[in-house]
Amino acid sequence: MWVPDFRKNALYQRSLDLFHEVYRTTEENGESIGEIETMLIRKQVLRITKKITHSLVQQNIKIKFKNLNEAKMELELLLKQVYKFCDKKRIEEFNGFNIDFYADQVMKLLNFHFGEYKNKEN
Repeated sequence: MWVPDFRKNALYQRSLDLFHEVYRTTEENGESIGEIETMLIRKQVLRITKKITHSLVQQNIKIKFKNLNEAKMELELLLKQVYKFCDKKRIEEFNGFNIDFYADQVMKLLNFHFGEYKNKEN
């Protein structure tokens, strides 16, 4: 089975940027966030990247949509958690804005891919 080089895909690249930003932020603010919550949001951002990767290499359109939808839901949950940390001053606003910036790019690219796959389906 031929698998496209998903590493060159913009959606994958932006998800990695988000991944790195979350890890950097949790490293800097680990004491104020707490170990358990740090691990939870790190696992969440890892699941986002994994779901995106699975959707990019998958040939079945229905499974692509399923993985993209799951990545989108995880992204929304991650953002809610980050906003909550910003409101409680557990992470710096600048770091929250950076995470929001990358999450916004990922969300836009997710929506783009939904449109692309929908057009291929028709």
